[in-house]
Amino acid sequence: MIELKNVNKTYRMGKVGVQALRDVCLKIIPGEFVSIIGPSGSGKSTLLHILGFLDRPDSGAYLLDGKDVTGFGDDKLANLRNSVAGFVFQQFHLLSRISALENTELPLVYAGKSHLKEKAAEKIAVVGLTERRFHRPNELSGGQQQRVAIARALVNDPLIIFADEPTGNLDTKSEEEIITILKQLNKRGKTVVMVTHEKEIAKQSKRIISMRDGRIVSDQATQSDFSEIKASLAKGFLERKLSRHDSTFSVNEIIDNLRQGFNSILSNKMRSVLSMLGILIGVASVIAMLALGQGAKKSMSERLASLGTNVLTLRPGAHHRGGVALESGSVTRFTIEDAKAISRI
Repeated sequence: MIELKNVNKTYRMGKVGVQALRDVCLKIIPGEFVSIIGPSGSGKSTLLHILGFLDRPDSGAYLLDGKDVTGFGDDKLANLRNSVAGFVFQQFHLLSRISALENTELPLVYAGKSHLKEKAAEKIAVVGLTERRFHRPNELSGGQQQRVAIARALVNDPLIIFADEPTGNLDTKSEEEIITILKQLNKRGKTVVMVTHEKEIAKQSKRIISMRDGRIVSDQATQSDFSEIKASLAKGFLERKLSRHDSTFSVNEIIDNLRQGFNSILSNKMRSVLSMLGILIGVASVIAMLALGQGAKKSMSERLASLGTNVLTLRPGAHHRGGVALESGSVTRFTIEDAKAISRI
């Protein structure tokens, strides 16, 4: 169960505050397919970001499985994003240098589940791209890239799919394919929350929430029969997910991160060479400046030392100080014996 209670969110635009959400109250039952629609600036994307743990409300409560997550730290929220939520964005956000299958595997690497990479192939098959799994994003159409993004969102088996304008950059045929995939996922028990500005797309969902000026102005069901809705959030689910969170890196995670780093270097050879060249030039410049500074310091010290050991300055002493005559023996005089002693040195 997802529940928002009197949620408010304000963004600062310079010296002006823009209230994106105003006392939003909302409940989403596990297994629903919900569309959030509204004009630009109505707050629908802000609402989706808060529901997907990407942003925090300024006030109000966000209850997930009966627990208020608004007070969770960054690590716990990151764990929820990785395990509970799957994100599908309008811009796909695929890495251009790796294949569709490798893009799908990325969440497994971040979650320390790289040993389960066969799941990536399964999700690629779910979206119907098995034959194109080794193709890079620039070799895929817009609809195919969005299907890869959906497979990536599914690979960690999330309970909730958050889709932000998933059909915004697609043609009519690709729109139908993406909506069909989302509806199939919903029939399998996944909760789907989709933001869209197209009423025709929103009508494909089971519930439409309309927003304007940061408020929910209408909330209506498009399908009256909810008997097939399956509760995915079992009691105690949140505690189990959070108890698995570990801030330390395992050996497999370190190896996976190193592998990803080397793959990134090899995939962008020119950029990597230029970066290393810049680092080498910077380090060499620092070493050269330190060496010049140390050499100048040593040279100056030697010159001052040579001046101090070869020159002896003698000044006559005064029998009077401050107008007062000094007593006998108070002034030390330079004698012949002193001169002879110095000559022997």
